Amino acid sequence: MKKDAGPRLGIVNPLTLVGNEIRSILRERSFPFAKVVLLDTSGESAGAVTELGDEPMIVAPASAVELDDLDLVFFCGAPASNREWIDRHAEGKFIAIDLSQPSSTEDGRLGIAGLNLDELAGEPVVISPHPVAIPIALILEQIAKVGSIASCTATVIQPASELGQEAIEELARQTISVLNVQTVPTQVFDRQAAFNLYPALERHEELIVKQVRALTDPKIELALFVTQGTIFHSHTFSLFIRMRKPIGIEKITQALRGNPALAFPEGDQAFGTIDAAGRDEVLIAEVRADPTIEGGFWVWAVCDNLRRSSALNAVLIAEKLLFDVATN
Repeated sequence: MKKDAGPRLGIVNPLTLVGNEIRSILRERSFPFAKVVLLDTSGESAGAVTELGDEPMIVAPASAVELDDLDLVFFCGAPASNREWIDRHAEGKFIAIDLSQPSSTEDGRLGIAGLNLDELAGEPVVISPHPVAIPIALILEQIAKVGSIASCTATVIQPASELGQEAIEELARQTISVLNVQTVPTQVFDRQAAFNLYPALERHEELIVKQVRALTDPKIELALFVTQGTIFHSHTFSLFIRMRKPIGIEKITQALRGNPALAFPEGDQAFGTIDAAGRDEVLIAEVRADPTIEGGFWVWAVCDNLRRSSALNAVLIAEKLLFDVATN
């Protein structure tokens, strides 16, 4: 690290939903930083006043001077405005964690807490995968520990928060408008999203499949379909998985329970999409054998797209990388 007092962190585009979540998690985990700088690359939030914990902070325009003084930088927001600044990691010698969706760089290593953190030591750029890719990769990697996976067909319901704060606000207005039989606003969505389900506009399916294969087994046949749902937060996953050789559901469930990043309901608890909000784990609601296809079974899961699949993953990566730097 550049200073003995502790790591110096940057959060780029900190007023985005993911940027806000990173600030919250740093505070919750009592992250031992010496300094945090809030930077804007979008041209939209420079000069804005916000806070980190109880401390007021001002968002500054991104600059080489600020970046070069940092040990690690979280890059949130749109990829186009981040790329040139991520590329400065070599000159400034800071670690870049890219949360842009889709990622603004192909030069980094994909990283998922609970899957491959131990392989990331010394990486100058780490990409936090798409929020859909992270739960799928965690689930498939655990199942692969007990048998070879032939294929996975995934249907994912995407929440409004994947499209930003404006989408959340528009979905709320749409809901009220529909209930009051009024004209539905469609500035963010191209149609009525409230009380509706349809193929998502921003899907990135090819990228997600590529990332999952890179993180698990590239030989798995993986099909993905992303739909837009009437949900404010959290992805919902319906996975049909077929093994090359049949394996009992008890063994599959035991394998999934082996990763603390995955959680099952306890007692009379029942998981739904709203239960994932604010949770640190991917919630596995059900694992069920398919009665008609040998070796086939279903996994139904939910995950907070802003927390577990984005901000928390990035913070856990940062903790690992900075610890490795400090002890090497």
